[in-house]
Amino acid sequence: MGGAVPRVHVQAVRGWGDRARLGFFVGKLAVKEHLAPRLHVRPLAAELFLTDNCNLRCVSCACWRTVTRDELSTQEWFDVVDQLAGLGVLKANFTGGEPLLRRDAPAIIAHAWAAGIRNLHLNTNATLLDERRRSAVLDAGIRSLNVSVDGPDGEVHDLVRGVAGSFARTTANLRDLVAQRDELRLRLRLSFTVLRSNVGALPRMMRLAQELGIPLYLNLATDHTFLFRDPQVTAEASLDAAAVDGVLAEVEELLRADRKGLPRPAELEYLRRHFRDVVQRSVPCAESQLKLMVHSRGEVGGCWGHDTHANVRDTRLADIVDSDRYRDDHARFYRKDCAGCGSNYSFNLALRPRSYVDDLLWRAGRRSLDRTLA
Repeated sequence: MGGAVPRVHVQAVRGWGDRARLGFFVGKLAVKEHLAPRLHVRPLAAELFLTDNCNLRCVSCACWRTVTRDELSTQEWFDVVDQLAGLGVLKANFTGGEPLLRRDAPAIIAHAWAAGIRNLHLNTNATLLDERRRSAVLDAGIRSLNVSVDGPDGEVHDLVRGVAGSFARTTANLRDLVAQRDELRLRLRLSFTVLRSNVGALPRMMRLAQELGIPLYLNLATDHTFLFRDPQVTAEASLDAAAVDGVLAEVEELLRADRKGLPRPAELEYLRRHFRDVVQRSVPCAESQLKLMVHSRGEVGGCWGHDTHANVRDTRLADIVDSDRYRDDHARFYRKDCAGCGSNYSFNLALRPRSYVDDLLWRAGRRSLDRTLA
């Protein structure tokens, strides 16, 4: 760890000031890993769950199985955003559930821009991202989007997403985004969750990503993460090792032919290990240090695999982040003293120099995906 800031993440910040702060963040993580395990590292990004509700019925998620009420009001979200700006966060990720179910989502996003948070990101299934909503979120300041696509065609995607016709709506709206990408300098990414139901379609999903010209990110199924704790998710996250190995052998052929827009070899090896060892303690969790999570009803603290311990309705964010409980939890999370999950492992790997060495060995033909990385 340490050294130059990975370029993929430099692209997600704006200006030399932000780059310097990200570099300082990476440096502090190096100190935390090797010298001072309890060093407090303040988050640079915020994960804002505008709603836990969703309009789809995914087999990989449990948020749609109940209706979440008493979520933060528009004004309460405005106050959260103002507090985040006061903490100096560089990026706000608006997510859910499906965040576009909230009619005030564009107003909350615009408030973040007005508060000085210039890097605004949206996670969406894109079924609701028609021309009106697309214009609203883009006008509000969104320039980065992850669009969930869980299959290369309607048969696979709609089976996973639980709603007939969702693939057609998602991809139609996605293509409209692509049409505006160059003009607005949009950063687009396809998000595919690897499950028992769709793992065999991964090679075809990669071909679709390359056809669309959009980078592909692989979410890794887990029932450890909040909103994903459900028996059906447990079944979907139980992948046969031989099946994963067989798919990765085909994936390797695709990467050898053209790796543009596809996951790194190191990420694919992490995928293989995930379904054998969900924690993978050899890779510290920088993700847990990077993001402050604010849930739809104001809960704060914890991380993807651990529950919250405070609420912004009762305690200001600065006090939560500086509390002993938050510091103690995040010292544990960084060293992977945790339940484990599959969230943003690519960021964790991006800060490991060894992962780039492994990629170079793979490109030189001295490694392959059927050989587990050390």
